[in-house]
Amino acid sequence: MGDNQISAGRPAYLSAGRPAYHFIAPKGWMNDPCAPGYDVKTGLYHLFYQWTPLSHRWDKISWGHATSKDLLHWSHASPETPAIQPDQDYDREGIFTGCFWPTGLRGEDQLSVFYTNVDALPLHWTLPYTRGCEGLAVAVSSDRGQTWIKSDANPILSEEPADMVVTGFRDPFLAAWPAMDSARGLEDGRLYGLISGGIKDVGPRTFLYEVDPADLTQWKYLHPLLRVPTNHRPAGRWGGDLGVNLECTNFLSLAADGAERQVIITGSEGGKPRPTAPTQKEAPERTPRYASWLMGTLEERAGEIDLATSASGMVDWGDLYAGNTFKHPDGRTVLWGWVIEECLNDAALEAKSWTGCLGVPRELFLATYDGVTGALASKMDEVRSFEVLSTSDGVCTVATLGIRPLTELGSLRGEQLFHAEFFDGDRLAIADASPLACMINATFDITDDTDEVSIHVRHSGDYSTATRITFYPKRETIVVHRDASNGASDIATYDEEGPMTLLRTDGGIEPLRLQVFLDHDVIEVFANDRFSLATRVYTSSEITGVSYTRKGAARVEELGLWAMKATQ
Repeated sequence: MGDNQISAGRPAYLSAGRPAYHFIAPKGWMNDPCAPGYDVKTGLYHLFYQWTPLSHRWDKISWGHATSKDLLHWSHASPETPAIQPDQDYDREGIFTGCFWPTGLRGEDQLSVFYTNVDALPLHWTLPYTRGCEGLAVAVSSDRGQTWIKSDANPILSEEPADMVVTGFRDPFLAAWPAMDSARGLEDGRLYGLISGGIKDVGPRTFLYEVDPADLTQWKYLHPLLRVPTNHRPAGRWGGDLGVNLECTNFLSLAADGAERQVIITGSEGGKPRPTAPTQKEAPERTPRYASWLMGTLEERAGEIDLATSASGMVDWGDLYAGNTFKHPDGRTVLWGWVIEECLNDAALEAKSWTGCLGVPRELFLATYDGVTGALASKMDEVRSFEVLSTSDGVCTVATLGIRPLTELGSLRGEQLFHAEFFDGDRLAIADASPLACMINATFDITDDTDEVSIHVRHSGDYSTATRITFYPKRETIVVHRDASNGASDIATYDEEGPMTLLRTDGGIEPLRLQVFLDHDVIEVFANDRFSLATRVYTSSEITGVSYTRKGAARVEELGLWAMKATQ
């Protein structure tokens, strides 16, 4: 038998098992996180997810439901039965993504979830898009989330705004937005809703509604938001392609050091394919999706409000998609996202019997930096994922969207298996056999003479099988090299990569700080609290080496490896 096959016919690369500390459905297919929220009366966090419990494929999608006291350990409402199922004429084809609200529809002591009701699916999901029949519906709970009853008012919205031909109309998001009140010249106190989609032959859009706080069934359409052309890339190489149709759009207000910015988080369909390394002919093709963010201020234009974008980037440069946010009770903004699983063919997914999971919860914040004189290779005003807030004598204060793993994940660290400081060599063996669930923290000093620094994971003794996470300072890029992660001809092993630079100040180049979360076949890479990349690596569970290498001048300031505790 080859490295990737075992006698039972189950591929060896599937023997690693289910993720141990990433959120995953009890069984079957799962995709988008839905309706994350917090119930102050019970102290429980709520999280729903799109779920097909009886198949490894997407089909007649429903909502599963789980609750937690700490955002780490989750109790599923049922391992077999979805909490909200397509059982009405208006949602007979599926319960798509939605949002949470901590009261009843008219302020009652209830919980509410809004969702996309689908009564007819698209003829096809690829370009040119042919939309299905999607609307807005709501379910409420009078027992703090144990059971959910669909409202007699459904569907709240049965179709898109009049006189439009849309490419999509789904994924409601609801929240207060004082900055929008202010931009409209109104007092605070309104609620705003977004429905994601696009206008055929015009471009991607999200549709803005004013929602009556006293009656959440009343959604009044205002106008489109994010009026951009098809395949718009507002940040060039530093951001994503907004494609043809938007999905799962959220708005946030973030502030730091006297600056406040409005942030739009959105997914996009129909973008141009991402550049990838050559992959196997038999492997599945990648669906072009981008998980983007845009930052700026709200401005009035011809009687409508839109985002004047000052910086843009990607929430994740790999496979994390369909981001959905909520406000933590302490004020932090927490994002969940779906880690797509499309590198395996259908037979391999069926052998696994589950498909998809969520990434680790992430905190989004406004990150500001003072005393900046430039980036590694680019001029500061060329790095369009940063906004230059001020400049004096060539020294800048800059801002970007901060993205980092939720602090609470530190409580899942188990035994520390390796620790090193001030290592100045070319190669460092970290572990011959690391746990399948572990994490790495590393800080590196980078110079202008650094060609690359790499952390190798899931590698064999001779490195013939390996995944390499590499930072290339001169290219200002992080790459997860997956080409040697598996030799099977039907697994996609293209490189995953995204732009990442370090900031220069009068004190020198900021250190590179990497966090790598490994959980069976899931890998998530975070850098300097502003870069993230989630992907999957299908490598035999016996191959678990970890090591560090460099080319050119670089030094390990500190590096640690920890086992991670299971949460399910």
